[in-house]
Amino acid sequence: MNNLLMLTAVKTWGGDELPDLVFWPILALFLTLFLFMFLMFIKKRSPQKIRILIYIAIALCIAAAIVCVSLIGKYYVDNIKDDGYYSPFLKKAPLYISMFVLTGAILTLTLLLGRNENFKFDSRTVAFGAICVAMSFALSYIRLFKMPQGGSVTPASLLPLLIFSYIFGIKKGFLLGIVYGVLQAIQDPYIIHPAQFLLDYPIAFSAIGLGGIFSKIKVFNKCPQVSLLLGGIAAGAFRFTAHFLSGVFAFGTYANDSGASNIYIYSLAYNSFVFVDIAIALAVGVILFSSKAFVREVVYKQRAKIS
Repeated sequence: MNNLLMLTAVKTWGGDELPDLVFWPILALFLTLFLFMFLMFIKKRSPQKIRILIYIAIALCIAAAIVCVSLIGKYYVDNIKDDGYYSPFLKKAPLYISMFVLTGAILTLTLLLGRNENFKFDSRTVAFGAICVAMSFALSYIRLFKMPQGGSVTPASLLPLLIFSYIFGIKKGFLLGIVYGVLQAIQDPYIIHPAQFLLDYPIAFSAIGLGGIFSKIKVFNKCPQVSLLLGGIAAGAFRFTAHFLSGVFAFGTYANDSGASNIYIYSLAYNSFVFVDIAIALAVGVILFSSKAFVREVVYKQRAKIS
């Protein structure tokens, strides 16, 4: 009973209540992703045995993702389809197309630009990643401003994720962003369609992993704050694109309610909160990265110890 009460609190604390049909599969997806990261961490202790478990964990992640999207689809059919409110403005084909195209773009950039990075999760990586997710999650509860249909401006909640990507690479940052995005779907849900869920949560926050794309360019060695700034702008742009496409193809009804004549302009204006949110994170980040002691002790020293 205590565990049930705790989960109910998670479902309602800081956001709208998430229906059981949607909450439990999203929670299962988060746990399987966490299991995969944990197995990657203990892989060194028994490579052969753990490798099999890693494959099982990957299969579980895929299965959890399929079940999650399927049940969100059932929720859409039962509650949203033909409801007369969302349905007249929900454009499913463009929503799916934009989801696949944006996912492909982020994944391609991550694999190409991070091709020389390792994907090993040693104790340092896991510990640092857990701390960064915890810090980002905690800061996300402090809302400077909350948007009426989802989204908020926070005091640099994305900065820990950007720093993680800067230090450990964009491939690991990509995975950590997905984990954080699923966690955001539990914390502050606004879900009406499977493709919209993917765009607004895992895909949007996976883009934060791109924050480290300029971190290893030699020209920025003497000015790391510039590389963080440029990477953060790129990450913020991709996150904004995900929310923008979701707003255009899934939440057109809100543009209609507001009397906006152009849904694209409405989504552009509404989702501009992303730029404010990332600007705050980057402003604090530039201050931190302007400190030679911080860069030396936290960034370069941690990067040098990556196995």
